[in-house]
Amino acid sequence: MEFIRRSIRGNDMLSVARQRPFSLLMISEFFSQLAFNMQHFVLIFVIYELTRSNTAVSGVILSFTIPALLFSFITGVYVDRWNKKRVLFITNLLRGLLLIPFFFSDLHIGLIYTLTFLVAVATQFFLPAESSIIPKLVKKDHLLAANAIFSFGIYGTTLFGYILSGPVILLLGKTNTFVFLSVLFFISALVILFIKIPKKKKINPEASNALPSFWNEAREIFDFIRKTRKVMHALVMLTIAQAVIFMFAVLVPGYAATVLKIRLESLSWILITPAALGMGLGALTLGGFGKKFNRKWLSSLGFMITGVTFIFFSLVNLAMEKGFFIALNKNMPDLFHITPLHFVIVMAVVIGFAISLVFAPSNTTLQLETDESMRGRIYGFLNALIGAVSFLPVILAGGLADILGTVAVLVGAGVSLLLLGIFFWVFD
Repeated sequence: MEFIRRSIRGNDMLSVARQRPFSLLMISEFFSQLAFNMQHFVLIFVIYELTRSNTAVSGVILSFTIPALLFSFITGVYVDRWNKKRVLFITNLLRGLLLIPFFFSDLHIGLIYTLTFLVAVATQFFLPAESSIIPKLVKKDHLLAANAIFSFGIYGTTLFGYILSGPVILLLGKTNTFVFLSVLFFISALVILFIKIPKKKKINPEASNALPSFWNEAREIFDFIRKTRKVMHALVMLTIAQAVIFMFAVLVPGYAATVLKIRLESLSWILITPAALGMGLGALTLGGFGKKFNRKWLSSLGFMITGVTFIFFSLVNLAMEKGFFIALNKNMPDLFHITPLHFVIVMAVVIGFAISLVFAPSNTTLQLETDESMRGRIYGFLNALIGAVSFLPVILAGGLADILGTVAVLVGAGVSLLLLGIFFWVFD
């Protein structure tokens, strides 16, 4: 408790939270991200129930991810030239409207794919606008704290959306669930209207009104990234961290079934909720003490901790076979009884904490090292990079887990992440 009081007292977290424009952005983000992420899982349930086909489910996942690969850099070019508040409002409004056809039952699967694709396209405008608007809402020395809160908000609502999807469908039914999600998008759009952005002098007003030349804009960004080592490092860190999250999501169901031998419905409280708690602790820690440490050092440490934790996850099965937990409990007071599930829950908290060490500092680096005129393009490029790279770990993790087993893949991933973190620490 003393640690929490020290990190809260006098740190930037409360100062940032009290700033009305940023707090309104976070409220809007909560509703929009919750709706967007719940939509992912709800559509997976709907498609599988409609077709009983894993291939059809893969189709809806591709509908989510392909727009990031195709459009995110292009949309970043335009977002840099447009009013970001207006972009946030319009994209939320569009996403809410695109869900209205789902109010009617028996939609053709092709129409479901098309609507999902269009929602994802609108989101490619939303994401760079949301990330790049933060420096306009908070002071420069509050950016790390703001990004800690922002990162926790994004990934917390992702996890929260996963947790709520099943219960909401059971409670409301499929049709009313889509009504609920559409309303969330509309609420998010409404909140955006109340954000007042301090006016700053434009660096190049003529350029902001001109139609962008895609190739010139792309060349400018690639040249900038190549010459600015800190930005390149942050992009690599964020891309790898997101790939780790996707890979972990692929491995978790098999891990629950083969190692923990629990029902998949229990994943929310055993792995997902603790991971969200870990992200919250990471955000709190970075808000209080993050400015005292090198941001690249924090990101490298986050990968090393994640790698070690993956290895520990893989050792649970061996520990049970060797009677480790039985021996441990013999030496513990009767009040305490440690089980493998307790160990896994703690490790999930650690992973959430470690990932927060990557996201908040790396986002802060991107915002500090990039000018407002290109920040949207940088985040657009990041989303495209994530969209391209995420295919590989998802395919490899799932395929190798089927061949070698989940535990073996966790060990390999853990060792790779540990070595990667050491490499960034020593050589970068």
